[in-house]
Parts: sequence; structure tokens; C-alpha cells
Amino acid sequence: MISTKFAIALAIALLWTIVFSMTNHYPIRSLRNLGILASYVIGIAMIFNTDFRKAAVTWIMFGLIGGFLYMGYELLANLRAKNPGDRVPVSISNLVYGPLVWPIMAPEAIEYTLSDLGILKVSDGTTGSIGDGQNAESQPGTGSDGYSTGASSGRSVNR
Repeated sequence: MISTKFAIALAIALLWTIVFSMTNHYPIRSLRNLGILASYVIGIAMIFNTDFRKAAVTWIMFGLIGGFLYMGYELLANLRAKNPGDRVPVSISNLVYGPLVWPIMAPEAIEYTLSDLGILKVSDGTTGSIGDGQNAESQPGTGSDGYSTGASSGRSVNR
């Protein structure tokens, strides 16, 4: 009852997003946005190129998988929390939000899980991005993660 060709296309877009989410190096990490965009474009294309039920089931299947992945991350975070006050509730609402925002949720859940397990190295807040050796906090307009906060040192920001 799913559209196999669109499921493969969505899986490729998801894999793209996951791969480029694994770095904090800004120019490379921003490529993940193309995967997120591609997922939504493929979702819209499914509506026009296949039976609506197949499109809906395919999209919702990916959404539920994304929701379960995020719930799994929250469960792992709870199990690994040393202080009971640091525990976050495992939310069933992830299954509701999953079909809407799974292109963002699934890669985040994988990224956060790998980070918590120590497999994925993350910025400690003292560098702009992993391995660049720059102190992000000393650069105007950047936060501790090295990305722009929209703030500037006396200059106006046109958006």
C-alpha cells in the first residue's frame, strides 16, 4: 500500500540529511537543508504522481518512523541521565508531529543519539565548529555553536 519508488526517493533524501547532519562544520552542515527541502518536494510530487492513499501511507509511514526514532532518543536520554532532574519525558506527541516534520525529526534523533553515545563528536561550546579552532564566543554575531545569532556588534542586520 506504499509507493515503492517514492519511498526510495524519500529514503535517499533522508539519508542525505542524516549524512550532512553529522558535522558541525557550517558550509557542509548546511547541505542537510537540501535533504529536508527534497523530502517535502517529493511529498508534494507524490500527491500529483500517485494515488493519494499510497502517497499518504508512504508519508505517514516515514512520519511514524521519525516519531519512534525521536521517542527512542528521549528514552535513551532518560536512561543515561545521571540526575533525575535532567530527565525529559518521553512524549507520545512525537508520533503526532512525526508525519508533519519527520524530515527534521529523524535526522535530529539519530544525530542526538550518536552524540549521547559518544560516537559523534560535538562542539563543546568553545569552538565555532568542530576542528576549526576558532573561539565562536569572541566573534560578534555568533552563538556558542558558531552559528549566527542575528546579533551584530553595532551594525544593523537586514533580513
